[in-house]
Amino acid sequence: MNTLIPFKSRAEAIRLSRALSLKRIANTVINTPRSLGVSCGLSVLFYSTSLEKVRATIGELGLKTEQGVFKR
Repeated sequence: MNTLIPFKSRAEAIRLSRALSLKRIANTVINTPRSLGVSCGLSVLFYSTSLEKVRATIGELGLKTEQGVFKR
């Protein structure tokens, strides 16, 4: 897994992870690396090949606290 999206809201990160798992999209929730300097929350880590599906799922769920997409 090489791509992550940090969230300000821990609840939104967990919601996204659960939704991705239901869609059988490999992911894991991690503490946001401090080196990103964007949040002290959680990040969802996934393969870059799933980025469009992840973005679509964020839209479907109406998540608002994502802070960008970063390569790991």
